[in-house]
Amino acid sequence: MDLNWEDLSESTIERTKWMIADTMFAAWYGMGSKELQNYVNAVGCNQADAVNTIPIVGSGLYTTPYHHAIIHGTAIVCNELDEGNQFAKGHPAAHIFAPAFIAAIENNASGSDFIRAFIIGYEAASRLAYASNMKDDMHPHGTWGIIGGTVAAGILQKKEKKQIIEAALLAATLPLTTSWEAAVTGMTARNLYTGLGSLVAYQALQFQSFGFQSSAHVVDHVWGSLLSERMNYELFLQDLWSPPLLEKNYFKLYPSCRFSHSAIDAMLNLLQDEQVVIEQVESVKVDTYNLAARLDNPDPKNDLAAKFSIPFLLSTLLHGNTLFNSFNESVLFDPSVRSLAKEINVCEDPEMTELLPNKRAARVTITLKNGNSKTSYVDAASGGYEQSFPTARMMEKFKQMMASSLEEQQVERIVQATLVLDETNPFKQWVIALQN
Repeated sequence: MDLNWEDLSESTIERTKWMIADTMFAAWYGMGSKELQNYVNAVGCNQADAVNTIPIVGSGLYTTPYHHAIIHGTAIVCNELDEGNQFAKGHPAAHIFAPAFIAAIENNASGSDFIRAFIIGYEAASRLAYASNMKDDMHPHGTWGIIGGTVAAGILQKKEKKQIIEAALLAATLPLTTSWEAAVTGMTARNLYTGLGSLVAYQALQFQSFGFQSSAHVVDHVWGSLLSERMNYELFLQDLWSPPLLEKNYFKLYPSCRFSHSAIDAMLNLLQDEQVVIEQVESVKVDTYNLAARLDNPDPKNDLAAKFSIPFLLSTLLHGNTLFNSFNESVLFDPSVRSLAKEINVCEDPEMTELLPNKRAARVTITLKNGNSKTSYVDAASGGYEQSFPTARMMEKFKQMMASSLEEQQVERIVQATLVLDETNPFKQWVIALQN
């Protein structure tokens, strides 16, 4: 909360602008899910009024802050395209965007106010996640990210530091009990985790104003015992702001679980050399780190589960599909894609597990029926902080996402508006730019 605009580096501000654009487009794209279409049709209004005050991105409709938090938090994660952080092991920005968006509109904040609050909220959430190392059987959505959304919204509401801390402690004791299994089995309740987490983040400040209290002990008890094995307090302050963890994030370039991206990159490297003839493939082996090795189901039941299946994802690539067109029914249930997926084995390599959290590696080996084989190894997936920022690929991603609803020039215009968000006052002008 004590970090002023002047304390932020140009690189931090620039990366945050791209993160805001990335998260906003993820929300817009996610609005196409049938669940959210049903939700928006039920609660959306054509005109703003005294109750329906917040615009729903990409719809031209308005709703209440309550529904907005749930809708946008959920939409951001629907298509597995939202940014994440390998040190936090989850997706901080997805939990910050909606509470901060609402608070910025309600409090007539500037674009720079929004960016600053976003950065501080991101650091608060990701530091707790980094220090606690939540159990792998839990899904990160709707858990520690709530703290970041609360902090960001509190800053934009111009709450006192003590009030924000008390609200953050309230948020810290209200995580959802989430299941990793919900993701890999394709239960869309998993998307709702983030929506409900965003609502809790927004409401925690109001709860605090009513007098509800928590305590600092919640960090040790809930986050150091119940949800994880222990709390490593050194990681709260290690290299604090030099740079912030926000600058160590990753941007997804593929619409699938981040744990699959190293294997995807390795496969794409192999396919760059020459196209593989499906009939000639005997087997495919993927060696990777423990978290990724869990994505081994060759027979996903729906499109969400498919985004968590390395065998399915690699099979679609071998069949010449792009991952952006791999989740419609014609590809999802293609017998040839399914058959080859069953020949793709995913195994943990303990040496790759030891590289975490700094490196997320994968090795893909294709063995042909004539006995020949070819191998590709990557030690870090594309889109990560340790690589040059992928400006061109980010623009390509946004255009692919929005192809059915926006012209390419409109996408470019919105990105440009976001890149000058720090010069925009009030924040509402940026929101208007999204609607026009």
